[in-house]
Amino acid sequence: MRFSEIIGNDALKASLVRMVRGNRLGHAILFTEENGGGAFAFALALAQYVNCREPGEEDACGVCSSCHKYRKLIHPDLHFVFPVSSGNALSESEKKAPISDYFLPAFKELALSNPYFTEQQLYEAIGIENKSGLINVHEARRIYEKLSLRAAEGLWKTMIVFLPEKMNLEAANKLLKLLEEPPQGTLFLLVSHNPERLLPTIRSRCQPIGLQPLTRAERRLVEGERPDDAEFREITRSILQAGLDKRIIDLFPQWEMLAELGREKQRDWCLYTENYLRKTLLVARGLDRLADLSQQEEASVRDFAAKIRPTFYERAFTALEETLSAIGSNVNPKLTFCDLCNRMLLAM
Repeated sequence: MRFSEIIGNDALKASLVRMVRGNRLGHAILFTEENGGGAFAFALALAQYVNCREPGEEDACGVCSSCHKYRKLIHPDLHFVFPVSSGNALSESEKKAPISDYFLPAFKELALSNPYFTEQQLYEAIGIENKSGLINVHEARRIYEKLSLRAAEGLWKTMIVFLPEKMNLEAANKLLKLLEEPPQGTLFLLVSHNPERLLPTIRSRCQPIGLQPLTRAERRLVEGERPDDAEFREITRSILQAGLDKRIIDLFPQWEMLAELGREKQRDWCLYTENYLRKTLLVARGLDRLADLSQQEEASVRDFAAKIRPTFYERAFTALEETLSAIGSNVNPKLTFCDLCNRMLLAM
């Protein structure tokens, strides 16, 4: 991955190159982004640039042996860590202590096809879509083992940690020791969606770099409409229509469908619905340009904007935020989404 291949955050590309060329790059970078915002692509591009044999003034050369290996994600000094869980494809011994290495082929296939992948897309790719991933202490020990070796080919051993906030406390403390006394020639590149969940001592030892959210046009270039959006939109539309019609029976299949989704998809649906309602409210107030409607959602958003009462929105947003909290606390999903749908109907 070269900087020139990344969509969005153009100023950051030039800034990272200046940091490398000016010897101002720290041993640990903490990229923060919205889910699927491109920070993983930036981590890859930076790792490729620092190990490029003939780096240019703006980008890696793309043709040297190191760049060829980075493009295929097979460079021996490039390592990945990401949240995992026990999967059906693992052996019984591997299930007891799952680590990223067991899922690397699927992870690399995902990263090569879509370096803007989301957390849920990661879980689906490695076969744990109905579970929540974790970075455990066994993973932290594996990091120690990998980084204790000298660089095989490059100037830097690069360790890309996707979602470090998913580390348990024991793993986080071990990573902290590595960040305090990093092995020579080691570059940590952390990609986080919720940096506030990291230990403050870990954050303090990283150079923070925040990515600007992709614009709607950039998002369309990256992914078009996400595969789940059509399904999410239909569920949201059905719930809103049932509320307008005051037909509680029409809500049953919707909350049952939501209860069957994995936790990450349930969370994604809540966030999608919050955004959908935000757009509906903006259209209702005549702020169509700010709503930035996609072609697929325009007709339904305008229809609901004309019918939903203004008092509905605050109550709906509150209900959705409390649902997100319930998902994170492992509350029974059937009770959670039955309650949400009923509250949405009563708010109409």
